[in-house]
Formats: sequence, structure tokens, C-alpha cells
Amino acid sequence: MITDHLPTVFVSHGAPTLTLEDVPARRFLVGLGSRFRSVKAVLCISAHWNTRKPTVNAGKTPETIHDFYGFPDELYRIHYPAPGSPDLASHVQQLLKDTGIPCEIDTSRGLDHGAWVPLRLMYPGADIPVVQLSIHQSLDPDYHFTLGKALTTLREEGVLVLCSGGAVHPLGDPTASIGPGAITENWAVEFNDWLTTAVTGGDVQSLVNYRHLAPHAERAHPYPDHYMPLLTALGAAGAGGRGSVLHHSWDLGDLGMDAYAFDT
Repeated sequence: MITDHLPTVFVSHGAPTLTLEDVPARRFLVGLGSRFRSVKAVLCISAHWNTRKPTVNAGKTPETIHDFYGFPDELYRIHYPAPGSPDLASHVQQLLKDTGIPCEIDTSRGLDHGAWVPLRLMYPGADIPVVQLSIHQSLDPDYHFTLGKALTTLREEGVLVLCSGGAVHPLGDPTASIGPGAITENWAVEFNDWLTTAVTGGDVQSLVNYRHLAPHAERAHPYPDHYMPLLTALGAAGAGGRGSVLHHSWDLGDLGMDAYAFDT
């Protein structure tokens, strides 16, 4: 699916076991790749790589990073051998520099599970080049929206901007209901409903200021790394961008697995 421009996409990648389990979010991601089969490359912004300065990985063959512990051995045997793209990495670096955002190149870093889990489901042949861009350690909402705005032209170049985090990601909240058989709690539903309304309404100010405006914001994102990629996807859609719902489901209780496409 290549038109005059691509939408930007935000997906919730859930737990690493998503790649193995037969749940709605996994089935959605398997189908999502067919919608974007003809893209030239993917720029993935994952919640699991944060740095002092924005950084892009520029290796030709990025390794598969198993950045988790305590999971089934089968997960650690998975490798996703998608090629990198040093040229795209340099291009992204220049786009950021052109807007006054310093950006570094890392030639050794691979793909973390926030990238390879959804990409393995979308593109199981590992035949589309992938470059990762880190989020910023400040976890500042306005910064990440601005970061996205610097990437807007990629939509016209056949590059899919895929932002990977979590719509509701309460890890770190000891009261959250997370685990096999857990029931999704009302507060999580209320936050998710608020988020979807703001996304589909293109309400940039509310999304950027979610900590003060969204119900249960601190519970939904105690450590907001998984929210920042959503703001980057919104910014990369360009002025007037708004989202549409690609997928809605829950996993392991309070993990919100929604996905959105952003377009103008």
C-alpha cells in the first residue's frame, strides 16, 4: 500500500510473549503487514530504547536484542534478521538536524523487542529494511511530538514510521491487574476511552498534556516511556493529523493493546 503518502502507525506491543500467543493483538499485527507490504523501509520508534540524545541505529545487519528476563526459553531463541539501512539512518539524522534536533548514529545497536516483536508478526520474512530511532530520556511529551514533526517527509518517501509502545501500560503500578486471567479494570477502560477520543479528534493539546487532563494518567503510564511513541506518530503525521482506530483489545488484564493510524 503506497499512495502519495503513508499514514504513521502506533501499535501496542504488549509483553514479549505476544509473538507466541494466539491473542487478538497478535492476530491484528499479522494482518497489519499486508496493508503496508510495499513500503521501502520501516523507521521504528520503540519505547525500549531511550537515550540522552536521539540516536538511530545504522548497522547493516542489526542483531535481535532479548531485552527481558524470566520468559520462556523459546523467546530467547527467536532471531529476526531484518536488514538495516545505513542510508536511511543517515537521512533520519539529517532530518532531525535540519530542525535543530541533534542526533547521533549507533552502528552496533540492534533491534529491541519493542521493534522486533511487532515487526516479526507484520513481516515474518524479515525482508524489509528496519532502522530504529530512540526516544529521549526526558520522556517529555512536547519534545516527542516535536521529534515526530521532523520526520513528516518520510511519509512521502515510502518509509513507514512505526511507533511501538502501549496504549495502557501500567507496569510499575503495584495495584494494576496484570497477568494470565486478570480482569481489565474500569479505570484502565476510562483512560483508554479518553485516549481514543483525543486521538480520533486530533486533539494535540490534550494528548501532549495528558498527564493533567486524562483520567487515571499516572496509573495508565506510571513510567511514560510507552506513551511517548504515540506522540511521535502523531507529530510525524503532519499538521492537522488525527488518528483512526486500527485495533482495540486488552491483554493480561490492564494492558491496553490499541493501535492507531495517523494521517492528515
